[in-house]
Amino acid sequence: MKRKLFFSTLTVLALLLALSVPALAHDGVGGDELASADSMFIVAMIFVMMTGIWIIFSWRNGEFRNPEQIKRQALEMSLLEDGEDVSDYAITEA
Repeated sequence: MKRKLFFSTLTVLALLLALSVPALAHDGVGGDELASADSMFIVAMIFVMMTGIWIIFSWRNGEFRNPEQIKRQALEMSLLEDGEDVSDYAITEA
């Protein structure tokens, strides 16, 4: 599975590079705003790719399986630190 993730990431990087290289060949002769727009597009695509990779990483680690669990853990920890009784609050297991 790691191999698939590696090759898919490598493919996306190669496509991004192949599609954005013409933007770097701008001469700067009139239309300089297009050169800066292309640079901004490249940076935005890098952030989109990083976000996608982070979501895939989080999904594979199981962070989306039970999103309520972390909230319950935080509530229980804060109540125990304050010395309050946990049974006074409605904490139900899914």
